[in-house]
Amino acid sequence: MSLFEGTFRDSSGRSYHIKAKEGTLSPFSINAGSPERVESSASLLKNAELVSKNRGLYVYNGKYGELPVTIFCTGMGPGSAEIVFTEYLANVDYNLSKRVYSIRVGTAGSWASFVKPGEFVAETGIVRNEGASGKIAPLEWPARSDTLTLLTIAEAVGKLKLEKKFWFGPGITKDTLYADEDPERRSSQPWVIEAKAKSYEDMGAVSTSMESSVMALLSEFYSRRLRSKGIRIGFGSILLIVSPYYGEEKQVEFKVSEDDELLGVKVALKALEVANEMQKAVNSGKKTTLEEAFSVLHSRLLY
Repeated sequence: MSLFEGTFRDSSGRSYHIKAKEGTLSPFSINAGSPERVESSASLLKNAELVSKNRGLYVYNGKYGELPVTIFCTGMGPGSAEIVFTEYLANVDYNLSKRVYSIRVGTAGSWASFVKPGEFVAETGIVRNEGASGKIAPLEWPARSDTLTLLTIAEAVGKLKLEKKFWFGPGITKDTLYADEDPERRSSQPWVIEAKAKSYEDMGAVSTSMESSVMALLSEFYSRRLRSKGIRIGFGSILLIVSPYYGEEKQVEFKVSEDDELLGVKVALKALEVANEMQKAVNSGKKTTLEEAFSVLHSRLLY
């Protein structure tokens, strides 16, 4: 019986939206909301092969060194991410590894005055300011990034000796853009949106984007459901800040550098390599060290 029985498939056995077959995708993956970012990211892989581009949801398989990697597009917003991430998990080759590591590489706005455009944020936890995740878990349940995945990201940042600032802190997932960014002109109840925005800042949120919460919760949900089969699913994120602190700018001008976007992908690929090496070491009984990770987190972990 399939681990994900009930996933919608066409007559050829491909999942309905991302058009992949069961067992054809790598448990080491990167996902992004932008199809253009997925295409440019695939250029960093050896022997990158297009699996599908149905509905603009690009999926590539390739290798980073000798590590099989899948890069796929989630589309925009938590609703689309729920569909795509579920279909990705339904098509992973769990014979390759029962430990899944999927890192979202995306863009975000700053939610803290000290977090500037051109810097990066790895979300430690995610505020669920959207409706889709309520179908997965009650609102009282927190959306969290996987601890091991966060450690591999921090280790990768240290190993690559990045000059860019790389923060680790809480992010926000929202399901609207204009109503959240400009409630005075785009909403009939701006006071509600503005009050929440202030409370998120007061509690220490550092970024805002549109997909993470759902994927974090799905990772936890399926990890629990598939625990008896030895499967664990880890989600993490690397977000490039492209718009300034929400409290300073009302006319937002997005500043997106393609080089910086690819830098985020390079960190994610390195993190996946670290995860694979760490897993092999543990399985063989060898000691593992995460010296770079602890150094990075000591100086960049917020709250």
